[in-house]
Amino acid sequence: MEAHPVHATLTSDYVSKLLKTKARQLRRRPEFWRMPVPDIQQELALHIVQRAHLFDPARGTVMAFIVTVVDSAAAIMCRDRKRLKRAAGLNLQSLEGSALLDEGEEKSLLDVLVDDDLRRRQATYQEPDEDQCIASVDMTETLRHLSPVFREIARLLMDGATEASVARELGISRRRVRKAMAELRERFQQMGFE
Repeated sequence: MEAHPVHATLTSDYVSKLLKTKARQLRRRPEFWRMPVPDIQQELALHIVQRAHLFDPARGTVMAFIVTVVDSAAAIMCRDRKRLKRAAGLNLQSLEGSALLDEGEEKSLLDVLVDDDLRRRQATYQEPDEDQCIASVDMTETLRHLSPVFREIARLLMDGATEASVARELGISRRRVRKAMAELRERFQQMGFE
């Protein structure tokens, strides 16, 4: 018994390169950024196998059929991922019309959502790096042990204020600000910041 022409061609170098190329193209899209390239290749190959029975030699070559199926499969996969991203089938509700209790106060969902929620919904969210999280905790801990004046100086400097503007805003001398900056630098270096 002879193998189906599509199945026989599926293991050729051309089809392997086609699947790898298309998988890499899809991997660059936000919907697929967490999915490994081999998994995308396998899903594309599955589409070819599932549609092999539709091949008609009178209408074109096996390669033309496979290229068409792969392009079509890529479009279907993108559409399905976007549909999942939009939470197809879920009963949606208005962000402004929905209320919930937040810290004993009634707020709309729109007031409670943060930018990360929007980026997650748009599939552009990236998990914070573990080192960044640890550094953020260390930074918060270091700031907590500072005096209120030093904490305010550090906050202003982190917001991009200059030495002169810090002195002006807090009503202290620039020399006092420089001294505080040197002490802050020393404390942060002790905590492992550079």
